[in-house]
Amino acid sequence: MDKNHFLIRKLSVDDLDQYDRLLRYAFQVTEGALQESGWEDEDIRQSKFPILARASVLGCFDGESLVSQFAVYPVKMNIHSVIYPVGFVTSVATYPEYAGMGLMSRLMKQSLTDMRERGRTLALLYPYSIPLYRKRGWEIISDKMSYRIRDVQLPRHVDAPGYVRRVPEESPDLMHLHARFAQQTHGCLFRNRLAWDEYWRWDVDDEVVAMYYDAADEPQGYLVYLLKREIFKIKEMVYLNDEARRGMWDYVTAHYSMVTEVSGCNYTNHSLAFTLEDSDIRETVQPYVMARIVDFAAFIMSYNFAEASSGDAI
Repeated sequence: MDKNHFLIRKLSVDDLDQYDRLLRYAFQVTEGALQESGWEDEDIRQSKFPILARASVLGCFDGESLVSQFAVYPVKMNIHSVIYPVGFVTSVATYPEYAGMGLMSRLMKQSLTDMRERGRTLALLYPYSIPLYRKRGWEIISDKMSYRIRDVQLPRHVDAPGYVRRVPEESPDLMHLHARFAQQTHGCLFRNRLAWDEYWRWDVDDEVVAMYYDAADEPQGYLVYLLKREIFKIKEMVYLNDEARRGMWDYVTAHYSMVTEVSGCNYTNHSLAFTLEDSDIRETVQPYVMARIVDFAAFIMSYNFAEASSGDAI
């Protein structure tokens, strides 16, 4: 088929139905799975409006039919204490009958060009195929560590000067604390409203947010978790100092009689085993995020070489 036969253009909310159908087909999201998670069909459709309205989503059309798509979220990232505007790639999908025609390459090139014109010097994504993206100029920049801790390995109770309270997902303290964490943490993304919506999009109603407050009632850490079938599943633990870290783990240990295991994710530069008395835990390290420099000159002009000499990635 002639490549000139296809039209590439930016998607709008008018393309919502086709965008939704392609995503569900590519990622095998069924109606039954959505209903089991508490989602209704119309809820899912409405949740996609902000993506098409605020993100840059390019689509490739065969006539009037959307057959391939490539979305970029505008976010900011802390790279060695320099805040960079970056583009986070997501919703990459193509119908299988159109595979091998170079459509995704065309969408990627156009999206990278658009990012450069908008001043976004770096692009990020979660790869579904590392070799595929590596051939196109992307490389791994971070790892994710998954861990499992038996109940008898949880830290002993420690006296922390602060306290923990459960808070709603919409808590301003939660969003402000993550922004403070991103400001001081290399490799962390700043979450705008769109990013927070995506963060919660597929979560179940039973997920809990617990916040650690110091003696001055200032939030210093938070924990997002799910307690199910005697497993304490940690989605995210963020803390600004060691006091908050100890306070959050003390809160986890308080569930000792209710769980047989604690599982979750961490980053390889945050040594969890080192902080435990019994460090014989199960940890699995795997590649997490890939990146590609979009505008080398602009990226390198802002790069903090002095801080980067510590040896961290990027």
